[in-house]
Amino acid sequence: MEELRASGPLPEPPQSPEQARDFSDGMTCFHHRDYWSAHERWEETWRRMGNTPQDDGEIVLRGLIQLAAALHAGSRGRRSAAVRNLAKAREKLGLCQGGFWGVDIGALCHRLDAAAGDAAALAGLVLPKKW
Repeated sequence: MEELRASGPLPEPPQSPEQARDFSDGMTCFHHRDYWSAHERWEETWRRMGNTPQDDGEIVLRGLIQLAAALHAGSRGRRSAAVRNLAKAREKLGLCQGGFWGVDIGALCHRLDAAAGDAAALAGLVLPKKW
């Protein structure tokens, strides 16, 4: 598993209009249980991020991408892939202390912890909002 380091809470990175559109599209896909499409939209968002300290929050976006991949794998009966991706997602999401582009990451982490690596327990998960 890749090692993650953070010297403090990850900053919420700025969003371009294209990133905002792709992220929103991914949220819609996720809430319609089209996890693969959510994964793809969020990857488009991630690819547009820079490599500056203000973009370090991209780790959180990668966590959401891995969460979508986990739920997709779980919906296809690929339990071991789901468990691996959930663990990776939880590690990355845990670096955020608050919200990320309107998602309450703290509440999401509590939900992931309660599921204890069981992707089936997360079926129909709605990402909590934080405004």
